Amino acid sequence: MKEELSLREIINEVILFFINFRILIVSVTLIGILSVIIFQKVRPAYYSTVAIATSGLSTFERIDYTPEVLNQRTVINIINSIQLDLEKEDYYVLAQKLNISEEVASKIKKINAEQIFREDENNKKHNTPKFEIQLSVKDNSIIELIEKGLINYFTTNKYVANYYNQYRITKDQERNSIEDEIESLKDLRKSSGAKIDMSSTSVLSRKGISEVQNQIIELIQMKSLNATNKALLKPLSFVQGFSISQVPEREILIFGSIAGTISFLLGIIIAVFKNVYIKSKE
Repeated sequence: MKEELSLREIINEVILFFINFRILIVSVTLIGILSVIIFQKVRPAYYSTVAIATSGLSTFERIDYTPEVLNQRTVINIINSIQLDLEKEDYYVLAQKLNISEEVASKIKKINAEQIFREDENNKKHNTPKFEIQLSVKDNSIIELIEKGLINYFTTNKYVANYYNQYRITKDQERNSIEDEIESLKDLRKSSGAKIDMSSTSVLSRKGISEVQNQIIELIQMKSLNATNKALLKPLSFVQGFSISQVPEREILIFGSIAGTISFLLGIIIAVFKNVYIKSKE
């Protein structure tokens, strides 16, 4: 019974404490929240935008990532390394990488790349050849410059450029070999004395592209695929570029909530000290 009474007294004391010091606690809480809101309104806003991109780097490297297609881990890591320069505020290095001025580089707030996954019927995630680039800037007029800067960065990156150039050279060699083989097969077909089964194998069937029985058609398809890859696979390509956001963000809700919580606790602490001071005077 005494324990129950003691607990009841504690609850009553807590309730009376909040009633007696409600004005102080509410005032401190509101002052903290309003201070953060005013600060966020005064400080420069920033603009957030997202792009979807892809890269042929894993194909240039000719590394087998089976069953993944166009693995983008290296490209994502390269983009995320730019964030390290931002965190160090090394705008000179950042400007050199993106081929922009230091003034423009200083207006970048954040840049981050993440893999885009797809889910199967079992909710299992699988890699896709696409990834997402999240960009935050202090001035939305520089968004287009950053997009061009990223393309320039991958074009001039020595590691990427060496693999890309070698890839294009070998693709030309493959194309010439395919053309020579096509001409040889055509000549054999024209030869009246040649008895060759032109439909005995299917070069592409094992890759699941199509069941093509005629070897000449198969080689023409290989040539077309070769030309497509050479023309379209780039160190960095934007499937969907950055939109020029016109709506500024200030994170008022997040920081306001944090400030409200801290101010509320601070108000309670101040009230406790005041309560102890008042009782010591009695």
